[in-house]
Amino acid sequence: MTRLVFAFACISLFAARSYADHSSTTTQDQAKWIPLDAKAGAKGPQVSIVFGDLAKKAPIGFLFKTPPGFRPGPHTHSSDDYAVIVSGRMHNFPAGKDMGPALAPGERWHQIANEVHDNYCEPDAECVVYVYMPNGFDFKPAK
Repeated sequence: MTRLVFAFACISLFAARSYADHSSTTTQDQAKWIPLDAKAGAKGPQVSIVFGDLAKKAPIGFLFKTPPGFRPGPHTHSSDDYAVIVSGRMHNFPAGKDMGPALAPGERWHQIANEVHDNYCEPDAECVVYVYMPNGFDFKPAK
């Protein structure tokens, strides 16, 4: 089920616009993970780019992996984000509010740009989420 959900998420994004000049495949063993926090390294949140560039304000799709129990704190992004849970159970909720239900593989959220929100990965397993951001990736801690 998890691979099927991931495949459909990728297919739906690539059907609208091609981001590569050739076909390719990437196995789980070949995925390159980039730490988002240099101090935490591989023990903190990481991304594996599916298409796009983290440094550009342009469409990007990536896998976002967090350790069990991870919570970044209230924050915003300047782009909407569309997310599909691949593994684990993740919450996405307005900052300071109830976490609501944990989303399981195949479930998804849409987060509006510049809206303060938080996330939480349930403590029983790491979370992997496929994220598409049409206007590029950024992360701004909220006050």
